Formats: sequence, structure tokens, C-alpha cells
Amino acid sequence: MVVVDRVGARPRRRVGNWAFLRTPWACRVWIGGALGLALVGPVVLADLGRERTAMPEALTGLVLIGLSVLNVEIGRMLEGGVSRGQRPHKGLTAWALASALLLPTWWLLPVVAVTYAHGWWRGMRVTPWKWIGSAAYVVIAGLVAAITARAVLGAEPNLMVGDGRLGVVAVLAAVAAFLVTTTVLFHGSAYLNHRADEVWLRRTLASPSFYLTETGVLLVGGLSAAIWTGGGWFVALLAPVYLLTQRAALHEPLRERAEHDDKTGALRFESWRRLATARAERCVRQDQPWSVLFGDIDHFRDYNETWGHLVGDAALVAVADAIATELRDGDLLGRFGGEEFCVFLPGVSVVEAAAVAERIRARVASAPVPTGDPVTISIGGAAVPPGAAPELVSVLTTADRALYRAKRDGRDRSTVSLVEAVDAA
Repeated sequence: MVVVDRVGARPRRRVGNWAFLRTPWACRVWIGGALGLALVGPVVLADLGRERTAMPEALTGLVLIGLSVLNVEIGRMLEGGVSRGQRPHKGLTAWALASALLLPTWWLLPVVAVTYAHGWWRGMRVTPWKWIGSAAYVVIAGLVAAITARAVLGAEPNLMVGDGRLGVVAVLAAVAAFLVTTTVLFHGSAYLNHRADEVWLRRTLASPSFYLTETGVLLVGGLSAAIWTGGGWFVALLAPVYLLTQRAALHEPLRERAEHDDKTGALRFESWRRLATARAERCVRQDQPWSVLFGDIDHFRDYNETWGHLVGDAALVAVADAIATELRDGDLLGRFGGEEFCVFLPGVSVVEAAAVAERIRARVASAPVPTGDPVTISIGGAAVPPGAAPELVSVLTTADRALYRAKRDGRDRSTVSLVEAVDAA
């Protein structure tokens, strides 16, 4: 829907409650297919999972739901009672895996539904279609894990049968199957949907620590399942383990959130400055050049006034994506504030920095933005030669002055200055 909110204004797009219908068709098909499989698969393929359990099914299901409730409440306590929305699946996957190892596959539906409903009620709020999609992915992963465990263990209900060796193999195989399945499914959401809507998810899926933490969470679920089949109520003694696991699960998302800008995925300026300072010192020790770029989107205030802040946010993401495309793995991209970005380029001379700045300028000018109107950027840079050791703040000041010259000379251009040598002594 398009509305005009004042006379003479250009159309401002309204973002309503039907966000799912505005996702790319491939993303809608992906989510819809996953939801259909999650609803039908555990029932139709029930014979491929567990047939019988060591404990009563209803009791087992209630215990798993209770453990999930405990898991969420511990998370709220550790976060000061305020639960964040960008962790829809990490804290809940352990109990879906345990359900897959302990119960017939159709139990995945009520266990996951109730645990996710409780998480939503207790503040784990994200876009509803993403929450539902996340739950569907977890059900599918649980189904794959159940089939995998059945293939290893057969119909044996006790995961600790004999010396436990076969049960360990079954749990490890189920964990691997679960993790691979969720990885594939969440990658589908992250890369079939608009990048602006999946900044956090893409960054999370690119982090090795996410997979290490998720593996630990799933292993706790597998261990809980094994103890439940062999020793029943000994799972109560795992409460301290749940606490430590939840702390580990929360650490990385909280650190990521503290260091990165939520809208663009770029580093927050304080994090960028800390990392840039450390890398600048390394360049000085290794007698290498380094450079800094400042970029400012041209006439962005007018863009926001015309199209609205939501469209402006999407343009910010498009610009950040365009800048990141021209950077190497070791470069640092930060959001200085508003419509300004900063880049640290280790080992880059003044000539190379000028070339990078010009590539970024051209890339931004051709970047796709929601309105179709081109967005341009002015860039100022400062390059430090080998053997010089100026303070980062002085280099930033030089880059800022260069940015001012680029703005003064007509915008949509780049200017890079060479910083005068300052001895490291």
C-alpha cells in the first residue's frame, strides 16, 4: 500500500502487518514448504523414528517442556529479565533433540509448539513468520535426528544399553544430523530473503562460535535424553549444567549485539575504533602502511524526508552491503553514526586507498535501493605511510577533512590524503 502523508510529498511506503507477503517468492516457498513438512512429516514418517520409550510418553513430554521452561527462565534471569528476540532457536533446540531421541516423532509437534509458545510469551519476540519458520525448522531437524538415531540404535528404547557405546554413537549422529539440517534450513531463510531483513541471521551463520555453542547445547539435550532412559530423575542433577550452557549460549549473541550495528551489521564505532587501533599498532610494528576511509551518504536527510525512515533504513543496509563488497576479509567496516561509515584498511598505501575509495563510490552509486533512485556517497580518506605512527584520532581527523573537501567539491566523489610521517618513537 502507498499513501501520501502531506501535500506535494512523494509517496511514502507503509510497512504493515503483512511482511511475509513482501518477502521474495523463493523465501515464501521455502518457509511454506518447511511448514508443510513440519506439520505432516512427524506423523507420516512416525514409523521411521522411535517406537517405544523407557518412560511413559506423557511424562517424558511434560519433563521436556518443563526443562525448556527452565531454560528460558534462566536465560531471562541472566539477561536481567529482558529477553532478546534474535535468538529464536538456540535455547530451544536441546529439547527438540531430546524429544526426537525419546519419543515417537509426532511428539515433536506439541513439544516444539509449547516450548516456542512459552518463549514467545516470555518475551522472545521476533517477526511472527520468522518465529513460526524457526519452529518448523526445529521440528524438521528433530525428525531427521530421530530417523538417524533409529538407524543406529534400532528399536532399543534405552540409550544407555550395555556399556553405552552404541547410545553415544546414536546421540552424536543425531546431533550432527540436527545441526546440519538446521544449518541448511536457516541458510535458506537468510539468503532467500532480503539482506536488509536478515543482517543478524547472516552474521550469526557466518560465525564459527555459533556452531560450537549450538553443538554444546544439542549435546546437553542428548545427554539429558540418555540419562532419562537409564536413570530417570537423575536429570534433575543436570540443573547446573543447564545454567552454564545457557550462559555460553547467551555470551556470543550478546557480544555480537554489543559490537555490531543492528541495522547494517557493521561494527559500532567504539568497537571499530578499538579493533582499528589494535590493527594500526600491528601495522606500525610490521612497518606496513594503513589507511582509513570516511563515507557519508549524500543528501540522506532529504531522502528520509521524502521516503520515510523505514525506506531510509533499507537504503542504509544497501550502502553498507555495497561497501562491504569492496572490502577484504581483514578490513574493518564500521558505522560512525547516522549515514556515515568508516573503513580501516591494513597494509594499504595512499594510491591503493584512493582506488578502494573510488570502487566503493561507484559500487554505492549502482547499488539497488527500494525506491530505485540512485544513492551516492562522498568519501574522504587518510593514508599512513610505512614507518609513521600517528594516533588513530589524528588520522580520522585527516580523513574527515578530506570528506569535507569531497562534499564541498560537489559530492559523489572521493578524496584521499597522505598523513605526514610521525616517528614511532
